[in-house]
Amino acid sequence: MRDAPSGRLQTRLLVGTLGPTVLALAAFGVLAHEIARRVLDDELGRRLALAAAGTAGLVLPEQMSALAAEQAERQPGGAEGESLTLANVQRRLGIARERFDVRRALLVAATSDDGKFVARVDTDGRLAPGSEAHELGADRLELARAAAGRPTASPLFIGHDQLFYKRGYAAIGANPIAGFAVVEASADYLVPLRAFRRQLVIGGATALAIVLGVTIWMARRVSRPVVRLAAAAERIGRGNLDAPVPMESSDEIGLLARTIDRMRAALKARDERLQMMLAGIAHEVRNPLGGLELYAGLLREALADHPERVEEVRRIEREVHYLKIVVAEFLEYARRPPPELTPLGLRALMEEIRDLARDPTATTPAPPRIDTDVDGGLRVRADAGQLRRALLNLVRNATAAVARNHPEGGGRVQLSARRADAGRIRVMVDDDGPGVDPALRETIFTPFFTTREKGTGLGLAFVREIIHDHGGDIHVEEAPGGGARFTFDLPAAEDHPP
Repeated sequence: MRDAPSGRLQTRLLVGTLGPTVLALAAFGVLAHEIARRVLDDELGRRLALAAAGTAGLVLPEQMSALAAEQAERQPGGAEGESLTLANVQRRLGIARERFDVRRALLVAATSDDGKFVARVDTDGRLAPGSEAHELGADRLELARAAAGRPTASPLFIGHDQLFYKRGYAAIGANPIAGFAVVEASADYLVPLRAFRRQLVIGGATALAIVLGVTIWMARRVSRPVVRLAAAAERIGRGNLDAPVPMESSDEIGLLARTIDRMRAALKARDERLQMMLAGIAHEVRNPLGGLELYAGLLREALADHPERVEEVRRIEREVHYLKIVVAEFLEYARRPPPELTPLGLRALMEEIRDLARDPTATTPAPPRIDTDVDGGLRVRADAGQLRRALLNLVRNATAAVARNHPEGGGRVQLSARRADAGRIRVMVDDDGPGVDPALRETIFTPFFTTREKGTGLGLAFVREIIHDHGGDIHVEEAPGGGARFTFDLPAAEDHPP
């Protein structure tokens, strides 16, 4: 039962620590990866823009014009063969490709009539001279920047081999522009970026494992003392003031433990003083009550010839007897010792309660019937004397309620027990009396609360204290057939034949 609060506290600490940690690590990883990708992408773009500008510097605007004229002459019906200009330009592009470490270099020109781009030279030979460069249509914004005199680079794009590439653009000549130098290179930075991403994942997982281990250690270090303090406070609440509160550290939890232990010691000292005071009161009150009872008996014998006065003496004797009961109940409530739990058969105990609760002096035509319904094999761990006292109190209250509800006689009280969950035995006391007002179902267990004209209000409070000391709690509800049902659970002992 005490592991559940510890588990809940550890879970809250883990969630409260790991949740923000996971979010922080994930945000850091995504941010670091995105920053690295942008830095590497910008670096590749700057390199390609510079490579395009360097390539454009190797080609003269006159050469671009000559290539355009030669390609126009090679239209259908034109001359065949390779010119010296084309060979010279190809050689220069080859030098640029090696110098700037790009996989491809080409020269293109924009047509004045339709704004299309035509190839002049392509080191890879993918674009024939004079053919339209459709692949550059998506980079018109970058080509416009290059035409304005600012070498630039394109966004990443996927090639035919499903790999990522990037292009750089620079203008050849100025006012007017003879064409554009284009260089293309693979986005090789993606390979170390993937390695960096793996390192981020591994590092994040390692950091998370370390945080998890530290959090579990701290959660246990915090939750276990707290749970033990809760158990100590529960013992103090049940009246067990002898066991000291464990103090395991000098931190705030240790300070709390010392404070609770000082409270326990103060409660124990006050309880001892209260017991001494009650013992003194009992001694001072019982002696006069004994004398009153003795003299009332003598007075009753002396007035034997005056029956009308004898009844008055008997009223005195009844009031003295009631005062003796009040004093005894106060002492029992204040001095009740801790229960000594032993295996106890419920059938024999309930049959004993049934016999003890019958009132031989009842004047009703038919006293309430007391029945028992319990399997002989049911055994509980309980203090026999205290449980007998609690059950007897409940049954006597039930018979009194039935008698008030059935003044003509009759009625029924039933003691029953059955197995509950988790090794517990459920005990029930049912009656067909008037029941308990729902507004009073918790108040009736408060010390000194009573609805009867004469009553100490300690009976049900005494019952609840006994049940609490046995590790249970008592509840009252409406019985299935009307009336009241008092229910409580007790720890089960091993089965034993009746």
